[in-house]
Amino acid sequence: MRIPALVLAATVLASPVHSQEAEVLAAIEDQLGAWSAGDIQGFAAFYTDGVRGFNIDGGPLAIGFNTEMVEMAIQAGFTVTFTPRDIDVKVIGSTAVAVGYLDGEVTIPGGEPQSGTWRYSETRVKEGDTWKVVQYHFSQMSAAMAPRR
Repeated sequence: MRIPALVLAATVLASPVHSQEAEVLAAIEDQLGAWSAGDIQGFAAFYTDGVRGFNIDGGPLAIGFNTEMVEMAIQAGFTVTFTPRDIDVKVIGSTAVAVGYLDGEVTIPGGEPQSGTWRYSETRVKEGDTWKVVQYHFSQMSAAMAPRR
């Protein structure tokens, strides 16, 4: 029995995994939207307790998310403006892995603005109705290695 390509495509697009991938993408967008709006509490709500990762500044492994420290850094001149690009999400059960690029600018307090492309990866787990980040990694790409837009 042959299944028409359109029916097969509609079945794949309506699959639970595709729906979950869309949920994760929406969570990423909502989290970045909270950051852009200056809603640090809303941004932090997308992290699990004990989240760990490598931050934009290239420093050592960070454990947990401290909203007070982030707010103090912002008051001291820390800024991040990113546009996500080519975000790819894979969902396996209640775990999602996302990778992609963030184009934009970062200013560390006391430093000069740095423009460019950052590689980004994260792992999220579903807690209730929310896909929360359990681990993440940022690393800036050299201009010579940045993928073409």
